[in-house]
Amino acid sequence: MKKQTLFLFGIVSGVVLFISPLELSACKKVKEENAELRYELDAADLRITELETQLREQQRGLDVRSQEMAGMQNQMDMKNSELQRLYDEVEILEKDVFELTDTLKMSGDALSGQIVQLSQKNQDLESQVLALKADIDAASRRNERFSNLVDEYEKRISKLSMEIANLKAERAKLLAVEAIDKERMKETYDQLLKSLEKEIGQQVVDIQQYRDALTINIMDKIFFDSGKAEIKQEGFDVLRRVGAILKNVPDKTIRIEGHTDDIPIGQKIIEKYPTNWELGAARAANVAEFFRKDVGIDPKRMSVVSYSMYRPIVPHTTKENRAKNRRIEIILLDKLYYQMVEVKESLEQ
Repeated sequence: MKKQTLFLFGIVSGVVLFISPLELSACKKVKEENAELRYELDAADLRITELETQLREQQRGLDVRSQEMAGMQNQMDMKNSELQRLYDEVEILEKDVFELTDTLKMSGDALSGQIVQLSQKNQDLESQVLALKADIDAASRRNERFSNLVDEYEKRISKLSMEIANLKAERAKLLAVEAIDKERMKETYDQLLKSLEKEIGQQVVDIQQYRDALTINIMDKIFFDSGKAEIKQEGFDVLRRVGAILKNVPDKTIRIEGHTDDIPIGQKIIEKYPTNWELGAARAANVAEFFRKDVGIDPKRMSVVSYSMYRPIVPHTTKENRAKNRRIEIILLDKLYYQMVEVKESLEQ
């Protein structure tokens, strides 16, 4: 059978075109390849759209973060800019495809080469998109860790705020108690002044109030004869008046101190009181025992101390000064303040 050559023809703008079957096959192949390229580009565009949706979701989540996340947000903006650049490249590729449609008359080899280049570019874009997604995931993990830290700090701040509020409430209570305590100390001070007005006028009793302490300084000639620790009748009267007032402040500690001058103990009593230490202690102890037995003050509130001649009011230089230094000091103290004084004195020793 004789071979026949078929020609297709058409009229375009008044020009008759003859296309051989071989050319028609090549054109069809180019269209098929172009369709495959369009399919791959549509798939890439779909993947990019999905990534864009994920990116917007991440972006909305990151918008509510704290100022420290601003740096991360800047990085995300840079990544978004990079993604936009990729979108622009995709648009350029689409334009290239459209241009290829208009240049179907180009040789098949040249067209195939361009398709290969476009495919390579598409693969590069996919790699960049994957890298961008990895960066976004890493940023999300960092944001989650930061959120956990923020939550922890907020819990700590809340706990500290509660503690501060409790401390303020406790401080207010203490201030109220302190105000009441000061008022009671002032009343006790006024009562002592009134009760010992005569002795104060004779300058044998001195009363001082300082912060949480009230001191009653009584010269020994009211209580004791020289070199003796037994309380005289005159002294009982003073101690009763003082004890009656001190008994009414049961939450205070009473510290009774024995003070002497620097004259050594005489030979007649040296066996009983070897030094002024023993004499001062015996005198203070007898005052405490009188308060316990005759006035009814709780002995747990009282302490006895002897300072001998080592804490004088004035130097032991004259007879008058020595008389001032021979004394009994009765100190009314807050219990906590008393403990602080004891600790201070133990450190000084």
